[in-house]
Amino acid sequence: MNENMTNSPNNFEEEDSIDIIALIKNIWVARKFIIKVTVSFFIIGCIVALTSPVKYTSQTTFVPQVSEDQMSNSSSLGALASSLSGINLSTNEVTSDSYLSPLLYTNIIDSEEFSLDLLTEELINLNAEKFTIKEYLLSKESSFNFNPIGFIKKYTIGLFLDNEISEINSDIFKNYNFISEEDFYLLYSLREKFSVELNEKEGFINVLAVDEDAFISSQLVEIITKSLQSKIIDIRTDKVKGRLEFSKKQYEIKQVEFDLLQKKLAEFKDSNKNISTARFMSELQKLESEYQLQQSILTTLASEYNNNKIKLNKDTPIFSVIDEVSVPNLRSEPKRGQLVIIFVFLGLVISVGFVLGKEPVSNLIKEING
Repeated sequence: MNENMTNSPNNFEEEDSIDIIALIKNIWVARKFIIKVTVSFFIIGCIVALTSPVKYTSQTTFVPQVSEDQMSNSSSLGALASSLSGINLSTNEVTSDSYLSPLLYTNIIDSEEFSLDLLTEELINLNAEKFTIKEYLLSKESSFNFNPIGFIKKYTIGLFLDNEISEINSDIFKNYNFISEEDFYLLYSLREKFSVELNEKEGFINVLAVDEDAFISSQLVEIITKSLQSKIIDIRTDKVKGRLEFSKKQYEIKQVEFDLLQKKLAEFKDSNKNISTARFMSELQKLESEYQLQQSILTTLASEYNNNKIKLNKDTPIFSVIDEVSVPNLRSEPKRGQLVIIFVFLGLVISVGFVLGKEPVSNLIKEING
């Protein structure tokens, strides 16, 4: 019994070694088939790499800055960290109402409203021809430009996307803001062309755009960056702008009333010269009191209006550009060497897997049928 126990591990090792040797033999016997399949995938990889459209990537990097007035209320490090992360690190109170977290930037970028606004922005080519982003995307859709990877995506992932789009169009957009099917596909195409990367630790924001035209890709980065910053400024200053507009209207209304009262007082004095009756003095005193009251109110409204203008300037975000956008000279896609290696690897794995799995699968089928 001891001999059986001592010999059993050796038997397992012998069986494992026999199995490995058998696998190696199977691979060696089918080496021609494996080579043919791998070479075929190599050729396919070369075709895909050579026919895939060349793309260029442009980018810019910026960081939101803190104004001097905001810096005076906290340390420079604490205020900057607060402005970037929405966290209060200073001794004074810095709330989310004072600062906007850059995390909001990605939410804005992903919004349909932002993308729809981008479609109306204007581009220009090297021939000085102007056209909107929507027109540019439509021209790309209509022009024949075979892209193997895009073709595969369209008839794999794209099939699920079509179903998703039709469901969204029928279930949501009919009840709310309707977006045409054409615009929906254009938004999908546009969002594939750009992205926003947020470095939460350092507070840097990178805006990237990819396109087959290097000049267009750089313009897309500029347009997206300006639109994003403009949207942030609008959100950040919306409340202050409302207060400023209200105080301006109140000031203008009171200014007209004050001017009329001032004119009325002057006319009353001019028409009653050398008159010192009690009735005259009473009416004059009444007009002068009203005049002083209206003047005091006008002064208060003017002060409020000026304070709101100062507040607007203080609350308007400042963006410092660290890396200016430039027209790229080198392509970013396709990475032809990597594509070829991936296809060769796939061919090798598929061919070897077929050789090693053919016999077990056939035996399994025989057992099921038998």
